[in-house]
Amino acid sequence: MRSLHGVFCVAFALAIHNPAKAGSTIDYSAGGGWTSNIFKDPTQLRASFSEVKLGLRGSFDLEDSQFAYGLTVSGRRVPRYRFVDERKVGLEAGYIVDLSETIKLTLKGGIEHRRDGDLFLALPGLTIGYSKEDIAAAASAGITVEQGGGKSHATVALANLNRGEADFTLAGLPRTKLEAGNRLLDLTGGHIRPLLGGEVGVTLQYRTNHIPADEQALERFPARTLRGSLAYGRAFGNGITLMAEAGIVRVASSDLGKSVDPTRPFLKAELAWQLPADTVFKATLSRDIQLADIDDPLGEDVRTVGLSLEKALTEKLKLALAFEQAYSDWLYYDYRTRTTSTVATLSYTLAKGAALALEYSHLVRRETDKAADFKVDGLAARFSGSF
Repeated sequence: MRSLHGVFCVAFALAIHNPAKAGSTIDYSAGGGWTSNIFKDPTQLRASFSEVKLGLRGSFDLEDSQFAYGLTVSGRRVPRYRFVDERKVGLEAGYIVDLSETIKLTLKGGIEHRRDGDLFLALPGLTIGYSKEDIAAAASAGITVEQGGGKSHATVALANLNRGEADFTLAGLPRTKLEAGNRLLDLTGGHIRPLLGGEVGVTLQYRTNHIPADEQALERFPARTLRGSLAYGRAFGNGITLMAEAGIVRVASSDLGKSVDPTRPFLKAELAWQLPADTVFKATLSRDIQLADIDDPLGEDVRTVGLSLEKALTEKLKLALAFEQAYSDWLYYDYRTRTTSTVATLSYTLAKGAALALEYSHLVRRETDKAADFKVDGLAARFSGSF
């Protein structure tokens, strides 16, 4: 990893030295805060933290094509529990080329090295934690064809997560892998065309989540889904923008119980309303089966409702409020979770696009096992900007 850090340092130095010639932008953020539950679990252990993030993004045009790139480095330090410190280093790139007047090819790829940790066991007078290193990589290829007043598209995407072994804080405990990795393949195709002042679209998606055979003993199993849906979106003259998509998604796996309904509704909707006095209201509603980044060994039927409001109090002072509630029904176990989160952010814009933000967050988790319930209160201050 030392060589990769060196590449980042050189790239940032060149961009700062001559950003106009490099055609790049540097984003930065630094801050800190306090949380009532650093591990987001029933232990309710409090801690303070500090964080920093630095990113370089840019693009340049070639003949009939465009190349874009991004580099990010971020870190989070928890003085009381150093094993939970986070470090991320990521690289991504994209290439868009016009194959003809009606056909466009898009290629994307990225890789990220992650170092983080978690709590393993908490007893009176004894806290055992662990740290680990993961590598996440993703690549995709998509093609868009405009024909007959409409636009057809097809995308192939592959995401791979390789989880590292846990290094425990208690001497004598051997390094071991606690979580299984996965490889998610996504094949998506569809068609979009104008209709009734907006756009209508049809989508067909196939996803398959592969779990290495030697890691399925860690209670993660392969699964696949097939989804078909219809969508419609339109911007109205009174400041309202509406997008709605509905369909059916079906899950399949040799480890799926026979009593589990494999066919579920799919839903994705968003309403944005530009109100008077520089106020924006948004409402979202979604339902889908998630195969990656889940707690259940197989998959989760997740239903989410979200509301947000942004209000400009003055020319430089802005208030943002966000509420979200998510229900998750596990597919392998007969288990349900409900997570409710509320976030309030007050931000002040400084000179040259920099901003100060003060954020309060409140999260409540309810599960079928009442002993697993917990809540989290957090307060953070951040300074961010770009140049």
